[in-house]
Amino acid sequence: MERLLTFRLRRTGIQRTRRPRTPTWVLCGFALIPLLAGTANCATGLIVVGPDGTGFVEKSSHERFVPFGTNYYDPHTGWAPKIWRQFDPNRVAHHFEIMRDLGINCARIFLTAATFQPDVNTIDEGALRKLDAMIKIANRSGIRLILTGPDHWEGSPAYWRPDRFAGEQALQALEDFWQALGRRYRGEPAIFAWDLLNEPHMPWCVEAWRPKWNQWLQAKYKDRDAMKTAWTDGLGENESWGNISPPDDKAVRDDPRLLDWQVFREHLADEWVRRQVEAVRKADPTHLVTVGYIQWSYPFVRTGNPSLYAAFNPRRQAKWLDFVCMHFYPLLGGPLESQEAWDRNLAYLQSALAYCHVGKPVVLGEFGWYGGGAPQRLPSWTEDQQARWIVAEVEASRSLATGWLSWPFADTPESTDMSKFGGLVRSDFTRKPWGQCFWDYASQLPALPRPTPRLPAFDPPLSLTTPAEELPSLHEAYSNRVQSAIKE
Repeated sequence: MERLLTFRLRRTGIQRTRRPRTPTWVLCGFALIPLLAGTANCATGLIVVGPDGTGFVEKSSHERFVPFGTNYYDPHTGWAPKIWRQFDPNRVAHHFEIMRDLGINCARIFLTAATFQPDVNTIDEGALRKLDAMIKIANRSGIRLILTGPDHWEGSPAYWRPDRFAGEQALQALEDFWQALGRRYRGEPAIFAWDLLNEPHMPWCVEAWRPKWNQWLQAKYKDRDAMKTAWTDGLGENESWGNISPPDDKAVRDDPRLLDWQVFREHLADEWVRRQVEAVRKADPTHLVTVGYIQWSYPFVRTGNPSLYAAFNPRRQAKWLDFVCMHFYPLLGGPLESQEAWDRNLAYLQSALAYCHVGKPVVLGEFGWYGGGAPQRLPSWTEDQQARWIVAEVEASRSLATGWLSWPFADTPESTDMSKFGGLVRSDFTRKPWGQCFWDYASQLPALPRPTPRLPAFDPPLSLTTPAEELPSLHEAYSNRVQSAIKE
């Protein structure tokens, strides 16, 4: 998240213009979904995908479960948060009481590599005991957990180098990690799902990939002549079969070498996902599995070179997952700077979620904005403005998502991005207007998701070689088709 938002804030350049109109359903006091009935689901059984494949149910009771919650870390442990190195079960228990009172039924929590797996052969028992305590706290509060696979917030381990995603040492370490956690927590009702990684993004090129790249080309093409025909003028005379170079990180529309390289990056990402899912399921077939996709996985919005495409493609990888989890923040101008920016970002949100629909439930796993101050490089917005925007995001996604996890739980004083003022509650844990809106939604939760319309087809390869300045027209065309489908 920090890398994504640092890039985002550099590019925003917000200048305040006219204030966007307030939608008619946003009122003082936030009567958001009139006449809805029901209460938040606080059951404690395992969650599975429902029989229609569009949402979730509790396995034993078959009651519908709508994950509606937040991304949790202790906001007073620095930035990046030292989730486990400064773990205090009493403080965490207090935070979960606050979350429970907000109506939160699901919390996404980051596991960190340096704490849980400090070297390739070690799963730290002390870290696991801290996770045991977290799970007990979650059980007492009735809040289910999405536990997100080992990441860098508390340090990057040596075994990730030089190739975190395709290197055998890193892959084997991850498989060992998931099997250890799967065996320990198999059947644990407080766990809703395993999330393999937060916002994975393949690098553009790793030197060790060259043999894999050439093997992939040899599997795709019969021989050099067949590849030369497919690549037209793109194959150099001095490039021998088995020694083909990767392309430069430069967009050239319809360039066959570049397209093959982008698909090869997707192939490596696919293998990463497949191996982790197989390792998880071998040890723990009881819990759902997903990936927390960064919005760069939606390829029609890219602000620069082809390497900015994440190459983790939910449309390819959903076959291994139980549900798809997409993250979204407003990148197309500040949403509160003008009505045009407001509408443009909501359409972008809807397009990114529509792109994820391939027959599995879709959860908006991170979303939100800030209010109550001015994060670094951004103007000051009020807490009421924050609430209006995030409510608009929820409303815009009701027919495209079956779960929502706001970012973050609480304002984070030491944050260097929008997390500083992005919380449901302030840093002293008093409720913000968005927190009140959240409670209103949570108290009427069963009626929040709407049926998903028949969505338009999507052609990802079209975008993978297109220069960034030509992508807006492709995005707009797809977005217009999504808008039409939603309105039907």
